[in-house]
Amino acid sequence: MLDQALSRLSRFWRWVAYRAVSAAVHQPLALRGLAAFVQKTPRARGLLNMVATRDDVVGAFQRPSAFSNSAHRPNLVAGEFAIGMESDARHACERAQLLCQLPSPAAFAERASAESRRLVGTLQADGARRFDLIDDYMVPIVWQALGGSFGQALPPLPPGDPMFLNLRYVGAHLIAGSSATDAVQRRALESAAALNAWVRAQLPALQALWGMPEVAQREAVARNVTGMLWVGHPATVQAGALLMQELLARPKVWRELAGRVRQSADPWTDQPLRELLGRHVLELLRFRPPFPILRREVPRDVLWGADGTARARAGSEATLMVIGALFDPKAYAEDGGGDPARYDPDRVFVHPADRYMVFGAARRQCIAPEQVVETLVSALTGLLQLPRLRWAQPWWRRMRYDGPIIVSAPLAFRATAGGGDGA
Repeated sequence: MLDQALSRLSRFWRWVAYRAVSAAVHQPLALRGLAAFVQKTPRARGLLNMVATRDDVVGAFQRPSAFSNSAHRPNLVAGEFAIGMESDARHACERAQLLCQLPSPAAFAERASAESRRLVGTLQADGARRFDLIDDYMVPIVWQALGGSFGQALPPLPPGDPMFLNLRYVGAHLIAGSSATDAVQRRALESAAALNAWVRAQLPALQALWGMPEVAQREAVARNVTGMLWVGHPATVQAGALLMQELLARPKVWRELAGRVRQSADPWTDQPLRELLGRHVLELLRFRPPFPILRREVPRDVLWGADGTARARAGSEATLMVIGALFDPKAYAEDGGGDPARYDPDRVFVHPADRYMVFGAARRQCIAPEQVVETLVSALTGLLQLPRLRWAQPWWRRMRYDGPIIVSAPLAFRATAGGGDGA
């Protein structure tokens, strides 16, 4: 009886932890508050094994052997991938191979724009004037953009294909897998098995496309294709939903951008407009980053922080508050966006590379920051053409979540632009 009671209690607390972790990533104001506390309280850095200033976070990124990505490894249910490897020669080779297969930002922009153009035309022709931002819009756009890495080697996926759910569940495990309940863990494992089987069924064509036809190269191709899919697709879809949360909360900014889009003969190919929207995308994601906090394993005792006074013990996990680095006033030039709480897509960074901080930093930064931004710019370009776009539900039903993932976000728009384009 006691064993059963303890088992039930353990399951209950695991459910509480999973819910708490899942909710925390969608509370940027609370996370900024915690980061500010750590920034102002040097002792908290050591007590919580947490850094939150720009210099401390970037310093940890720059020391991957001391703060290891292997913290991700237990959550890689679809198999080993570069994101969870130690920073060694093998990881460098894997990363180089992935970069070789990654199309240019321009190629991502072209593919995403074509799909956005098609979807916007379909939505405008549909009398319902309602659609779901996730399944009806972001999922197909990101799939088309990412598909440039695989040519015709992967079959097209129709809307609602179960493989999109498999990608979502495997991707979500990277965020909350360490606290996942038994049911969530089982679902992720089942999705990982289905994803692996699907990729392996296409291996001959994938090997030929990637120029790795040898039998000995099968596992490397399968591992990297699977990883590119479950990392790249759900994270970019979520980024689209997150930036729209921030943008629709700023109707003045929305109106200004919609007006700029209306003035363009072809907004998807208007390069100055795309550059403007790119700056807004990065600023919106600064306020609501897809990965506001990151965990790192500490393989040995290490002094850390910009002043080198905090100690992280071997075997512990360190927390990098990326959102804190993004809102550190010292990261911005005083004469060019020094107030981090102000929305300013033209802000000037002390370190220009920090413009892409939402994707990490140094050698372990995301391999495709510019490709992701181009994809999101293409998607945003289409949304800005829908008159009076707004949430289709009241705020308490605006979005539906499954763990840390936004799975539904219904939007509505007017048939014509009459009455203005306010959000």
